[in-house]
Amino acid sequence: MGLNIGQCGIVQRHKDGSATLLRPGRNGGPGTEIAISTELADEYRLATGDVVAGKTEALGLDHDTNGPDIGAMEEEGWDSQFDEPTARRSPSRFNVTSSLRFPTVRMTEISQINGLEGEEISERPYARTQRSRSERTSPDRLMTLAIGSTDSTGRMLDLAAPLGAGVFGIIHGAHGTGLTTTLQAVLGGLLANAPVATVPLILLLRPRSEEATEWRKRFPQADIVVGSSEFSEGTPQQTVRICDLMLEAAQRQTESGKDVVVLVDSLTALWGALLEAEEADAQQEADSSRSRQRVREWVQKAGCFHGEAPLGGGLGGSLTIIGTVWNQGTDAEAEEDRELHPNLRLMEHILPEAGWLVALSENLMRQRLYPAIDITRCRSQHEEKLLPAEYAETLFKTRGSLPRRDPLAVYERVMDALHASSDLPSLLAALGPPQG
Repeated sequence: MGLNIGQCGIVQRHKDGSATLLRPGRNGGPGTEIAISTELADEYRLATGDVVAGKTEALGLDHDTNGPDIGAMEEEGWDSQFDEPTARRSPSRFNVTSSLRFPTVRMTEISQINGLEGEEISERPYARTQRSRSERTSPDRLMTLAIGSTDSTGRMLDLAAPLGAGVFGIIHGAHGTGLTTTLQAVLGGLLANAPVATVPLILLLRPRSEEATEWRKRFPQADIVVGSSEFSEGTPQQTVRICDLMLEAAQRQTESGKDVVVLVDSLTALWGALLEAEEADAQQEADSSRSRQRVREWVQKAGCFHGEAPLGGGLGGSLTIIGTVWNQGTDAEAEEDRELHPNLRLMEHILPEAGWLVALSENLMRQRLYPAIDITRCRSQHEEKLLPAEYAETLFKTRGSLPRRDPLAVYERVMDALHASSDLPSLLAALGPPQG
């Protein structure tokens, strides 16, 4: 069951201790800002990322309230412009750009936090604002993606790169190779096969309007947030802000023992927003930007907390992050002259963090062969711990015997085996005994 973020909103605690609630705009707009008094936020020990529902009331133009500290908000990426520089800092006394709306309503009563109601609210775990690597354990649960024998994409993914709960994964390839379609196949498999406690959160960045509509029609049970769109007036800072809040909301869910999956289409758009916010719009600037570390810190939030951590304090739950990345062959001369498109530098920054990697082939795409998954370039770091022992070794040997230098031959062989089988064990049998 989803959190209904669009109707509720995500809390942000600011540096001065004040709080606001952001209800994301449906189609990538700036959304609605709701003021939350410090007293109410402290009473319910609200933390950044809490998804909150409750009663609100309008703030009058002459309402005397202590709003969020404007200086702190500017440091956090808020884009504001004041009519009266010496005016008292109240949300109602500023004329801001259309890309930002200061709170015009305030929350008066809280009825739900992170899907919890009544006494469950006070009994919920305290927020963990920071987590170290020592709190993470290796993924211990396989997330099957195939939906029946006719799901070629899901079955090919289960063969090429078994997915474990709590990893950061990348689906990468050139435009037209099926990045979004493959990500949708992952979500369809998770919704069909995952336990009820699994929470899917979808973050769309710069989608076309018809793409956002398709996501909502296909997956009405998932929380889908459009962080920015081609036609929205939002700034790069606001795009980064909603991405950060969505990730914090996911972490709040893991603290209740839930398995959360955040799907991002695309990580390239997040990287672009980070660079734009830093005004690093060329390869040379991107290579020395703060955004390199920022994007790594973002994806490093993934983790499995099911078991007992090395230092104790197993928290339960897991956070899986899977995103699409535009990636294609680069021109050596352009790279040497540092004139590449800066978005093509993303893979080298986040690849070391990826425990699950799916490569889409431009050559297969040109021959209109879909799903254009290059099995020989996919990987899963923890598959030996996820797969049943009775066929894990057979899978490794069979996959290793495929002709790595001939992706087309691999594709045809696997597709023939998929059509002749109904599940993974019979697929391995159809692929034939491993050589050697």
